[in-house]
Amino acid sequence: MTPKLQLTAGLILAGLVSLTCFAQKDPSPTPMGAEKDFHDFTKIQIENFDEEKLGRIKDLAIDLVNGSIVAVLVMTDSSLGEKSKIIAVPPTMLIADAGHQVYRIHATTESFQSAPGIDLSKWNDATRAETMAATYRHFGQQPYFLQQGAASSPAAAGRPRVALGYVERSFKIMDLPVANHEGTKFGKVWSLAMDIPKGRIVNVVILAPGNFQTKTIVPATALDFNAARNGLLLDLSKQEFAIEPRYVFTEAAFGQDSSYKRESYKGPYTNVALEQGDSYRDVQMTLKISRDIRAAKISRRNVDIGTMDSRVTLRGWVDTAEDKRRIGEVAVAASRLEAVDNQIVIGKPGARN
Repeated sequence: MTPKLQLTAGLILAGLVSLTCFAQKDPSPTPMGAEKDFHDFTKIQIENFDEEKLGRIKDLAIDLVNGSIVAVLVMTDSSLGEKSKIIAVPPTMLIADAGHQVYRIHATTESFQSAPGIDLSKWNDATRAETMAATYRHFGQQPYFLQQGAASSPAAAGRPRVALGYVERSFKIMDLPVANHEGTKFGKVWSLAMDIPKGRIVNVVILAPGNFQTKTIVPATALDFNAARNGLLLDLSKQEFAIEPRYVFTEAAFGQDSSYKRESYKGPYTNVALEQGDSYRDVQMTLKISRDIRAAKISRRNVDIGTMDSRVTLRGWVDTAEDKRRIGEVAVAASRLEAVDNQIVIGKPGARN
């Protein structure tokens, strides 16, 4: 059976997706419960905060041994006016817009189209650490992984950055056989549960052979590819996973759902990377400010807007102090004075007078 990329119904709202195979309903309940309905998520659009279409998800680049999504592979939209290509987008750039069922990123059409393309026919070259790092930096992101030859260095909370494991397309991980190092066969990969905006592989579900359709959930970091890379090996001896990305968990309280945040490896301050909350209120606030600026006919092609916990940050540059003032006024009108941090500068940084 050919595996297909799927999205758990409704879960794009929370950013959690699942990769699975189509299958018949189990004749009897399993420990995991009845299978849920799935939708093809390769049609999910990627747009910017100016509501311009950039492309759609084609596949995911998976670093299974580190439990990470290295990149979201996006097919550029024909409306960009050039030949379509595949662009590797760092997953943490993606913000789920629940109201419009799309992912949004902070990028202009020009900067997105100018990103280096990925040649899927030369996969090993396309997924080298140096190649992926160049894509991250194009989008103003700091790679969570080390480049070849670099030594592990302390990061946030004393955690070392990790070497990039073997990177494979998510489609090709589906249905791979799973065994242990002694040759005992456990079954095949049935599904991957993933949180795309957090860049995290939540778990791997293994379907046992036979008629009972038994499914077992294991952490991605307990698996690795065999030497031929045509199957996975499960290491049952792993008790701790030293290179597994950690997540900060926040208990549900004060009417808010529980949440978790991936430990980040942020580089120096940049005027490209900008924090954007993924709550409905934060996403809609950024969209409203962007729309209101366009309606006021103010140029903001070099200005980014980010809303985190209802606090708005304006960052970038404009030609005149009047443009800065007017953009600030629009943001304040949509939010409130004390919640807007206007970091816009006058004149292109680094430009000669």
